[in-house]
Amino acid sequence: MDRVMALKGAPAAGVEGKAASMAPHQPDQPVVIEARPLSSCGDIVEAWSHLAARALEPNPFFEPGFLLAAAQHLVAFRDVTVLLAWQGTAEGPQRRLLGFVPVFPRHGFFLPDALIGLSDRRIASGVPLIDRQRAAAVIDTLLSPRRQRLIDGQGLVLRAIDRDGPLAATLQEVAGGDRRVALSGTVLPAGGMPRTVISAHAPDNPAGVKLVEPRAQADLRDAVEIILALEASGARGRAGAATLHDTREVGFLRAMTRYLARGRQCRVGLLMREEIPLAGAVLIGRGAHSWLYLAVENEAEAHWQPLHALLAAMRRAMPARRIILPADLAWEGEGCLSLADLHLTSGARTTPRDLAGRAREAIRRSLSRLPRGGGGGLKPPRAGAA
Repeated sequence: MDRVMALKGAPAAGVEGKAASMAPHQPDQPVVIEARPLSSCGDIVEAWSHLAARALEPNPFFEPGFLLAAAQHLVAFRDVTVLLAWQGTAEGPQRRLLGFVPVFPRHGFFLPDALIGLSDRRIASGVPLIDRQRAAAVIDTLLSPRRQRLIDGQGLVLRAIDRDGPLAATLQEVAGGDRRVALSGTVLPAGGMPRTVISAHAPDNPAGVKLVEPRAQADLRDAVEIILALEASGARGRAGAATLHDTREVGFLRAMTRYLARGRQCRVGLLMREEIPLAGAVLIGRGAHSWLYLAVENEAEAHWQPLHALLAAMRRAMPARRIILPADLAWEGEGCLSLADLHLTSGARTTPRDLAGRAREAIRRSLSRLPRGGGGGLKPPRAGAA
């Protein structure tokens, strides 16, 4: 009963997102896979947000507020395709979104296709959004070679996945029960993606220093501008690499923090001495973890590590939410995440009949590719794209 659909760019009815987000859990309904460009996902924001709230593993980098802002402002995200797993048929009144998997399709001619999970220097976690109640069913539908050719050859590659997280465990369970599907992992280098969780302890702050965490939208927007100005006044600004020097990057950051803050998924903190900012940080995420997205400190005060003090103060303000840091800020912490690229493949079919079939499919794809908003085929972004 499962099937794949490739949209031709036409947006769905406006009621689809609302109906899909409110539909009840119905385990007997079929799982349907739909592929559409990321830029065409604006009409399912409500269903998408609802899925993110009940995901097996929350991921702020795949929230609507992050990805839609990225697709609008950043070139590297404009060719992203999303695999959507729906419960029920398109015509059914109780349609429910169960999975959201952003990928870069890689098309070969005689070589098998591959789906490469979305990865970018701005994205620290590549775990897709999958309904916790139907995770095994969604994964089985995505990977079953009997139903669709999604994992032929190099197959599906998920980037930066926590090897000890619930998604990896579910993948192991599904792959272990099906000999046609192989699961392997490549551990990322220690200097790259692994993240360390910061402790709430830090050296005593100088007198007169206080933490400021704005709650109102206008105040949060002003705090983001202070952080941008502080970054531009330091070494990154002198090197021409500050966020303010890139109109696309600064547009994305402003939109992303504004959208995520509306759902209480963005925290902006400033360490202040009277009116002087000493450090600033932008954290994103929901649930038990917050990811550090942007951090900067006043170079004149760097001798006593005001950024470390700021993050420790933000942790103390919300002790139940741990802060996950980039590897280059791995101060004393409470543990670390072991991230890996997970490869899911089936046995490659290389008989002459299979090669001829792939050739026919490649020709058919070249004549009818998924549109990229205004048209054009789907290709991975060039290296160094913004």
